[in-house]
Amino acid sequence: MIWSFITFIVRKFDPETAHQISLNALKFGIHPRLKFIKIPTRINNLIFKNILGVAAGFDKNAEVIKNIHFLNFGFTEVGTITPLPQYGNAKPRVFRLEDDEAIINRNGFNNLGMNQAKIKLEKYRKEFPVGGDFIMGINIGPNKDSPDRFRDYEVLSENLAKFADYITINISSPNTPNLREFHNKELLGKVIKSVKKGISNSESSLMQLPIFLKIAPDISNENLETIVHTANKLKITGLIISNTTIDRNETLKSKNSIEIGGLSGKPLFYKSTTILCLANKIIKQNNYKLYLIAAGGVSDAKTTYAKILCGADLVQLYSSMTFKGPLIADNIIRGLLELMKRDKVKAIEDVRGISHNPEEAMQIASKGLNFSIGNKK
Repeated sequence: MIWSFITFIVRKFDPETAHQISLNALKFGIHPRLKFIKIPTRINNLIFKNILGVAAGFDKNAEVIKNIHFLNFGFTEVGTITPLPQYGNAKPRVFRLEDDEAIINRNGFNNLGMNQAKIKLEKYRKEFPVGGDFIMGINIGPNKDSPDRFRDYEVLSENLAKFADYITINISSPNTPNLREFHNKELLGKVIKSVKKGISNSESSLMQLPIFLKIAPDISNENLETIVHTANKLKITGLIISNTTIDRNETLKSKNSIEIGGLSGKPLFYKSTTILCLANKIIKQNNYKLYLIAAGGVSDAKTTYAKILCGADLVQLYSSMTFKGPLIADNIIRGLLELMKRDKVKAIEDVRGISHNPEEAMQIASKGLNFSIGNKK
């Protein structure tokens, strides 16, 4: 009850101030300390003790890594980190859509830059070395005014690889001009090769450091196929589906829906999950070994379950913490275990990717596997 009240009070502040209050609370230990619940999964050599993680954007400057796990998350992703410090776009740049449980942001990769991140990451890794129980990914992106964005990706991966359990290449923020052009086959290949070169030149002992590519939901089916084939050809680990959308659903109720930027939260669920389903289908049809991390519209146990049913190996959230508070991961994991128990699912792998679309997945999440099987008879 107390955490719901605190969340309510914090939301009275403007979104960026509220976000900073949340970060400060975590830094100073003002947060729940929850009993950790395991729903393990494995991606190559990484063992995630819990399938739910914090998406990039929450901890841009790697400030609160060691306290996130107290909230029952199994992993976190810091960043997006750019080579040089960057203020980002002019304020106000983050807008709540209260009636829609959504957020629009046009931050523009605001962060303190690579060198400041390295200081914090070095300190964290002295206490919690790479390969520990709590997995940490590092999300990287270029500076807005960079003369060579490929070089930015290389420099970032070279300098940050030794601190990471995995690296995420961000090519999908709608708030950095022309960034989404890297979804193009030729440019995408060059970006991935730049990151791989950086890792090979780094001090990291993990030459096979997992690499994920975070993509936009606003792409064609043909573009998605190209991305999946390129990811497989260049042997990266997988995709994160997806970043925010520039589309605006006509059912949005909040006045802030007219703001420019990337939309996240509940209205993104079906769009991002449709892309997830299609990516899973392409991977299966071609017998590729690519893993999928799902983000976009995750707000409770049912939406989390639906993402897994549509092919997700792991699930991330961020925006829903704004509305649900610091107990959200605990509530989701407990709820997910109840759904698994209802459906007699012993391991999450047993139902991963069995749905063909988000509508079917949500029907199963709401009414159970027996309902789905009964409908197919």
